Amino acid sequence: MRFVPIGVAGHVDHGKTTLVKALTGIDTDRLPEEKRRGMSIDIGFAFLDYPHQNLRVELIDIPGHERFIKNAIAGLACVKGMLLVVDPMEGVMPETVKHVRLAKSVGVDHCVVVLTKADKVDRETLELAKMEVLEFLREEGLSTYCVSVVSALTGLGLEDLKTTLCNYAKDISESGLEFFRMVLDSAFHVKGYGTVLRGSCISGKVEEGESLFLEPLGLEVRVKKIQNHGVFVKEGHEGERLAMLVSGIEPSQVERGFMLIKRGQALRSKYLIVKVKEKMPKGEGTLFFYMREISFKRRKISEDLYLINLKEPVVAFVGDMGPIIDSSGALVGSYRVIHPRPILKRKKFINHHLDLMERDLIEYFTLEGGKRGVSIGEINALFGKYINPNRIEAVRIDDKFLHKSVVEELRYQLEKLINSRGGFLSLEEVKRSLNLWEGLLKHLTGSLKGYRVVEGYILDEKKANLEDLEIFKQLLEFMEDSIREESELERFKNVLPIAVRRGKIHSLGEHLYISDTLLRQIINKLRSLGDTFGIQDAKQLTGLSRKYLIPLLEYIDSLGYTKREGNIRRFLK
Repeated sequence: MRFVPIGVAGHVDHGKTTLVKALTGIDTDRLPEEKRRGMSIDIGFAFLDYPHQNLRVELIDIPGHERFIKNAIAGLACVKGMLLVVDPMEGVMPETVKHVRLAKSVGVDHCVVVLTKADKVDRETLELAKMEVLEFLREEGLSTYCVSVVSALTGLGLEDLKTTLCNYAKDISESGLEFFRMVLDSAFHVKGYGTVLRGSCISGKVEEGESLFLEPLGLEVRVKKIQNHGVFVKEGHEGERLAMLVSGIEPSQVERGFMLIKRGQALRSKYLIVKVKEKMPKGEGTLFFYMREISFKRRKISEDLYLINLKEPVVAFVGDMGPIIDSSGALVGSYRVIHPRPILKRKKFINHHLDLMERDLIEYFTLEGGKRGVSIGEINALFGKYINPNRIEAVRIDDKFLHKSVVEELRYQLEKLINSRGGFLSLEEVKRSLNLWEGLLKHLTGSLKGYRVVEGYILDEKKANLEDLEIFKQLLEFMEDSIREESELERFKNVLPIAVRRGKIHSLGEHLYISDTLLRQIINKLRSLGDTFGIQDAKQLTGLSRKYLIPLLEYIDSLGYTKREGNIRRFLK
């Protein structure tokens, strides 16, 4: 089943709660004070099912009195659509305006207009009210899905409104997020059972028995049971109202607006880069992150872009939106999260790479990550969904991604450092000097052309003084009196190619190697045979088998010392 949360908004006494009850049979005024005063104080919840469409519309009744504006914000924070309820006798009123602007601030830019109390007005009044509301919504930039005329008392238009509501909900797209987040609006203790957390699942899925984390506290809880509107379910989905029996926490530890997440799917941060509409309040500001009211300080980056420092951390994804209020509680603007977890907070860096951040946040994030790099989990946590690592334009080292320019700069620094030490440097010193982690060090040293890692050292193959290297001394000593096969030189495999290039060792082909010293000794011995010699003469003189002798003599030919003439060889120099 798909769940779509829709807010029922509008001015006080315009008939929101009565309309919800007429549609669903549920009275959302549950508090004694609400019953006594005949006015909604806190958010209320109901639902309307469409079994043949496999759809449940979660209706959230928004308080309409100006004194409860923060409760209105909390109610609208998790909705995907809105029923804008208007009494045609009064038309657009102050709280109508506020609710519309609050809806815009959380990303809702469409609504169904419901003209209530139709049994009390004439057709002309209805038409005038409709014209006024539609003109107001056009000015505010909200699209109108439909205008419904109803009377909750007589039942006029209710069935048509239910059909409209079904079609409206079906047309509302899902968030596109995959990771679980649930915004909590209440917590209480049930005797004999334990702590119950109640709220709205805004993305992802949760199952009975899973472990979750309460943010911003970071406390782990285990889900024992799940309910949706009093019915036990095995799992909860995006858009669904949930009540979860949990272990690991007391109700007194939970505040409205706290979130439940899964391990590793979201990361908390006290800094956000946001794009602001309208204006920022002077001095310290206050924003709502879903239902949670948080004060913040800010630094202006560009005309409408700000780096904000929150008093408390949040677990945000790209695209999260919310209202900004001033010290009097008035709505002054709204924000949209551009970067939910900036690593570098320097204004100069952000300004310099502003276009990159807005064009490709992943590339910007890898640039921010510098030599530390960023993991695929950190990248996923920016967006609230799984990102295909094969599509990330960055250098992948182990489980980290580094920006190409960062790796290139480190290569340059590494070459410069090696050259400053005469082409010969221990890996420990490289690691310490450039502050590199093991995987990055291995990548850099393996990608440098003309350099080789040997026994804990990195060498410039042309400049390094091999005689200072213990493994090189051991190689020459090992090869001083015989030709060696490649399989015997396994422990020298890193230094062997350098020794060959330097002329200290010669490759005879056939996976055979000889030291320069021994080669010259054998050539001098062969000279004792005269200007010419045969294979048998050379074999008796050197004691070598044909396996070694033939490749050796062919190699000496290639050096220009001898030339083969039939069955003999003649010295040329």
